[in-house]
Amino acid sequence: MSEQVTDAELAARYRRDPDLFTAVHDRYYRDIYLYVAGRLDTQIAEDLAAETFLLAFDRRDRYEPERGDLRPWLFGIATNLIARHRRKETRHYKALAKLGPEPVVEGHEDRVVTSVAAERMQPHLAKALAILPGG
Repeated sequence: MSEQVTDAELAARYRRDPDLFTAVHDRYYRDIYLYVAGRLDTQIAEDLAAETFLLAFDRRDRYEPERGDLRPWLFGIATNLIARHRRKETRHYKALAKLGPEPVVEGHEDRVVTSVAAERMQPHLAKALAILPGG
């Protein structure tokens, strides 16, 4: 599909032939990816950029060419997905904060090391206590 095709023409064509929506993806994926990556990390950007185009494809009949180009419409979808991701992440971290820190589970090896260290310190501790006043 030629770069000369306007978004309105492209929308009219992909309504008749949904396979032509790939031209929308090809035209705007990089912009959407960079937009999301600039607000979140690059790993989640790939997922949200892909989800942006999945939603756009599912909602392609809702696009109204008279309201503007596809690019702002896609950015609107991406912005909503970013906000949803941030809300979900916030809820996740709040739930983790309520749990508190994980209890330290001391293994057998840790107990042995602690015991050996305490035994080694016992003579030094006894000498230190003996020289204290009133001892």
